[in-house]
Amino acid sequence: MITATYDLTADGVGPVRLTATDRGQGRPYLLLHGGAGPASVAGFADLLAGEQPARVIAPVHPGFDGTPRPETLTSVRGLADVYSAFLETLGLTDVVVVGNSIGGWIAAEMALLGSPRIGAVVLVDAVGIEVPGHPVVDFFSLSLDDVARLSYHDPASFRIDPEAMTPAQRETMAGNRAALAVYGGSMVDPGLRERLSGVTAPALVLWGEADRIADPDYGRAYAAAMPGARFRLLAGTGHVPQIETPGLLLAAIREFTAAEVSVVGPDEGEATLTGPIRMRILEDGSTTGHRLGLGEITIAPHTEGPPQHRHARHDEGFYVVAGTVRFTVGEESHDAGPRTLVMVPPGAPHTFANPGDEPAVVLNTFTPDLYVQYFRDLRAMVAAGRPMTDDAVADVMGRYATEPVTK
Repeated sequence: MITATYDLTADGVGPVRLTATDRGQGRPYLLLHGGAGPASVAGFADLLAGEQPARVIAPVHPGFDGTPRPETLTSVRGLADVYSAFLETLGLTDVVVVGNSIGGWIAAEMALLGSPRIGAVVLVDAVGIEVPGHPVVDFFSLSLDDVARLSYHDPASFRIDPEAMTPAQRETMAGNRAALAVYGGSMVDPGLRERLSGVTAPALVLWGEADRIADPDYGRAYAAAMPGARFRLLAGTGHVPQIETPGLLLAAIREFTAAEVSVVGPDEGEATLTGPIRMRILEDGSTTGHRLGLGEITIAPHTEGPPQHRHARHDEGFYVVAGTVRFTVGEESHDAGPRTLVMVPPGAPHTFANPGDEPAVVLNTFTPDLYVQYFRDLRAMVAAGRPMTDDAVADVMGRYATEPVTK
């Protein structure tokens, strides 16, 4: 293991000196600690680097453990900017960002920045969102005994005796608490939950079943806010699984990050649209790191498609497998037969239809996979009995950086 300092410049923050440990070799992991400080993830960093294999980089949030914090660095979003700049400085790709508690909040904000260097995020008992009926405990009102009682499945094994602490340890703990208050405040950003719909990276939300800092239903809400995120409850552990059950945490992360081959048969996939236009999702992005989504569209004869629309955040491709598909781009129309590929870049107005007497089949790609969730939302709308009017469809499109073309 090596410890190094880095001089960075982050947007909106300015110059920052960052301290980080670096250990192991393999796929890069950025391990972000919570309010308990860098010591709370050090043992797990050793385990992860030794078992995965992995290169584990564990930074110290500026202001923790006596490190300097610039006056301009006062928010979790600012920390996300710093760590995104850090990944750029290191030149890393396919990084798995793992964060516990406020570290999970930072990881979520990093995912929202859309860095292509991030391959996946793992949120471990994260804080940051607002969930009615499930508040985050007011950490700053807690004694050390309260913290242990609410943070662990087995509090007695992890209780800290303040009388046994050295003056240096007390000073470090007080400094960490002060830095946490600057960054996290109430531990909630009221707008974060809604913004999480913009996360496109693969996401795993892990939660200790005995977490009483933020309960499991809070964790479920976190996962539900991110398109395609997985949620998993960890038995026999609380708010800091990396300390209480590190082997269980490691197994969950290993399963999530393991490379898997996806095989979808002709009668498989996820049906999202039925009727004259049918959509079968063949790849929702979970196998491709959310870089690519793929669906099969079947269009009945003499069927019109959606109103012309344009996407702002993804490319879309159409490969005609059978029949004839009429693609309309602005005022121009193109009839495309089998083995024809049509690519639509962001900003280009387009729609499609089947003018022929036979069904048409098209493979539909999304890069990245952002638009897959649009079809799931349409399915949910229909299941709820809401009519699929132009206004309703436009509302769903708007969730995924897409808008109808107004004439």
